[in-house]
Amino acid sequence: MYFHGLELLVNKILISEHNPAWTHQFLEEAEKIKNAIKPSTVYIDHVGSTSVNGLCGKPIIDILISLCEWGDIDKIVNELRKLGYEVNEKCDDTPRYYLTKYIDKSHKYHVHICEPHRQWARDMLIFKNELKVDCEFSIKYADLKKMLASTYENDIESYMAGKKEFIENRLREVESEFGVNRLLNYQRSESDKAERLQICMMGHQFLISTLAAISVYFNKNEVLFWFAMIGFIFMLSWFFISQNQQRHRSAGDQARRAVLLISGLNAIPSAGQNLRIRDKFNVDIEKGALRREEDHFATREKPGYKRLVEMIEESSYWTCYLQKASARAMGFLLFIFVILMFLVTGAAITIFDIESLIFISRSMIALMVFIISTDALGLFLSYKNAASSIEEIFARVESISAKGYHESDALLLMLDYNSAIEKAPATLPSIYNLVQKRLNKKWGIYSEAKLNSKQTD
Repeated sequence: MYFHGLELLVNKILISEHNPAWTHQFLEEAEKIKNAIKPSTVYIDHVGSTSVNGLCGKPIIDILISLCEWGDIDKIVNELRKLGYEVNEKCDDTPRYYLTKYIDKSHKYHVHICEPHRQWARDMLIFKNELKVDCEFSIKYADLKKMLASTYENDIESYMAGKKEFIENRLREVESEFGVNRLLNYQRSESDKAERLQICMMGHQFLISTLAAISVYFNKNEVLFWFAMIGFIFMLSWFFISQNQQRHRSAGDQARRAVLLISGLNAIPSAGQNLRIRDKFNVDIEKGALRREEDHFATREKPGYKRLVEMIEESSYWTCYLQKASARAMGFLLFIFVILMFLVTGAAITIFDIESLIFISRSMIALMVFIISTDALGLFLSYKNAASSIEEIFARVESISAKGYHESDALLLMLDYNSAIEKAPATLPSIYNLVQKRLNKKWGIYSEAKLNSKQTD
């Protein structure tokens, strides 16, 4: 994976601050090379540290030549020799060439020749792109090079070895961008965001109802106008938050579907589908909270319909429990709210006169709008219905297992599971953290009992 020979110096290792002239040097040299090797079809890229604006590096221009017709390689190498290049390394396995040209201290060139789609060449371009788009990563790379240069001032091999792990780790991260672990992290991040926005929507509904309740105590048109304007602003805010919540929820659902296919069936989406999935993610993965496939799913079956069904079984168990817990929490909040309303109404009847009671009754009616809204009572009912649907999915696993995990049964289960999950509302924030340990213990006991039962049979 690591591209050997990158930024190789014969003698002393010198790290210079970025020089804008490096870009002009590359353009001039690339034009000379292109004119010399006509009519061969090549693509010439500026790679290495000197190609990244603002990044320090050794004052050597690294040039990647992607040769479409490898049969022209001997002719091209001969032409480059005429330009003053020397062949420093040749590899027949990749295949590739590495040539160098040193004119003076400020004009040094390294040329790498490879076929366009070879991993060795792609790694150069990928690493360059990572340095350009991630400023924090670029700074870390610059600091590492300066440290290595001061430690191994005249030892190029140790200098290169010091960078190797850093570069390869980044390339592995890029390679695993569409892996199961990354998708699980995106799924969690998007779902967490959707949960927080769900609470925000409830808060907006409550504020709108509260404004309506307060407004009944005012008769001045000017005051009522401002109440209406504030309510309208909250309504617009609710609308945009709702759209944002749906977008995050959709991205999380898409990540979940991809995980089931990749981890369950080893069905890898095409590059285009991977890109479409990645483009829908709206949040960054939180560092220090990375999720692993092995921690997320207990099943250790090889990819196939049995693994897929067992993954759905575990996920449906957890999701059903979280939906039930959210329903209980939402039901408790609604109960407290209704009790408070009854207490306030009862106290008002015994204390206030008829005119005041009319105002209070109007306020209670306005607040009742919040209770029966889709973000309150509607949400409670959605949690109840979703728990029931997902519980049915969980119950179907046993019969599918008894029949030998047939393809049609497993795929239909996956479709029904996805449908049930996507209809279910986002769980309330912090519910997962509250029940995680208890659920882990219960699922562990169930899994062990199920395994022992199969071994006995």
